[in-house]
Amino acid sequence: MLKACWRNLLYILDHKLNVLIECWKEGLYIQGITHDLSKFSPKEFFPYAKKFFSDGKLSTNDEMKWKYAWLNHQRKNKHHWEYWVVDPNNKQALPMPRKYLVEMVCDWRSFSRKWGRKVKKSTLDLTDKIVLHPDTKRELEIIMRNKREDDSKEITSLSKEIR
Repeated sequence: MLKACWRNLLYILDHKLNVLIECWKEGLYIQGITHDLSKFSPKEFFPYAKKFFSDGKLSTNDEMKWKYAWLNHQRKNKHHWEYWVVDPNNKQALPMPRKYLVEMVCDWRSFSRKWGRKVKKSTLDLTDKIVLHPDTKRELEIIMRNKREDDSKEITSLSKEIR
């Protein structure tokens, strides 16, 4: 379990660094620093370590602990869209303040940074996979469109420099 905890710690720190870089670009300095601090709490840290970094199959009890940890994480971190859902059956959610919406995008983009690829448009199928307030959904679509345009400009600029 010690090895799993070490690997989880390294993963969290790497993720936080990647989110910090993305948040910094957006001027979300405090959020970049405080992002996902709940992952260090024992309630989340140990179940995550066991789920993702230990060898072997999880017991039913361990699987349940991880589900509670994930639920805790969603409910403690306002950059998760699930935090804002008031009625999942009827797909009703409160509007997300822009700073949390942008942090959510930074979180998504951090995975692109880690794995060396951009977030795919298919990953952001807003109608089927996530529940958002209509205003939040519109805002997210604008943010993502702008990010894709910025990424295209960056790629074009880099290719010109290479030539």
